[in-house]
Amino acid sequence: MAEQNGNALQNVEQLLREGKKQEALSFLTDHLRQQPNSAHGWWLLSFTLPDVKKKIECVERVLQFDPNSAPARARLEKLKGNGNTPAFVSPFVGEAAPPNPAQPAKQNEQPSAAQRPVPRRKKNSSIFQYAALGVMGCLLVGVLGFAAVVIVQSRVPAQPLQPVSFTQISLPPTWTPTPTVAGLATQLPFSSASLQATPTLTATPTNAVPRSQIGPAVGSYAPDFTLLDINKNVTTRLSDYEGQAVIVYFWTTWCPFCEAQMPTVEMLYQRYKDEGLVILAVDVGESVAYALDYQAGHPMSYSILDDAGRVASSQYLVTAYPTYYFVDPSGLISFIQIGILDYWGFDAKVKTMLGLP
Repeated sequence: MAEQNGNALQNVEQLLREGKKQEALSFLTDHLRQQPNSAHGWWLLSFTLPDVKKKIECVERVLQFDPNSAPARARLEKLKGNGNTPAFVSPFVGEAAPPNPAQPAKQNEQPSAAQRPVPRRKKNSSIFQYAALGVMGCLLVGVLGFAAVVIVQSRVPAQPLQPVSFTQISLPPTWTPTPTVAGLATQLPFSSASLQATPTLTATPTNAVPRSQIGPAVGSYAPDFTLLDINKNVTTRLSDYEGQAVIVYFWTTWCPFCEAQMPTVEMLYQRYKDEGLVILAVDVGESVAYALDYQAGHPMSYSILDDAGRVASSQYLVTAYPTYYFVDPSGLISFIQIGILDYWGFDAKVKTMLGLP
């Protein structure tokens, strides 16, 4: 497995050398879903993303796995814009940076044949020349055409404008326009394979929401439930976590979208659990044995609750998997997501719920 991962990352490095960042990004996304602790994978991912903030997060993750990585520290300083940083950091393992042009070359040192720059041929020079001639020709034709129009107009006497008559149309005095109502958009109750996020809804301030307003909707208090925590073999209630940020995550072992989302949920839990994040993964309609067997092969260190009788899922009107309810420390539901949520969108929602910048 390690040899396969090494070959895959070597292929990614080759794609980066060829400038194929989009293909490299696709390979790295699949790799990191299977190997979320791959420091080399996060390092290469930082060279495929256009957003500087996301590059910084990737490099910081590399330093979490390998705190002594000098290239990662140098690149982090450069991305943050600090002074006295190297002008270049190579994305490839074992590859040295090019010499600094600000430093003078040593005297009497001749470059080797491998170091001599190879003159590059000018590509597409003839195409650019033809394009420039074409543009100049179009401009010339336009100028000549404009001049011809001016000359013709100056020689042809202008004709007086003839008045145009209009027939006035009168409407019956009782006529009024009748507005038509457009149809509502069709909503599907099931999640799709595409990465689509539910629009953000803002909850009503806590002091304006009566405690009797309870229900599975944004701006209402989350319905309380009591389920068995299969990891600790103890009953757990949602109200036990009042005052903490909680994500109630409804899933099943047979759901392929849930399986694709597992690495993202685990990475975010490991990143924010010390900040107070709680994840309650509610397994719906299955026995404890199925959930334990599934957990053995997947990264799931957070609480897994047994809802074999579909008690909690019925309270929350769950019809598709995965379904997420973001419950803020006051107990209000601040956001609902049905279907897969990508890493960056998930991360932003968690930061908002925890009050982090």
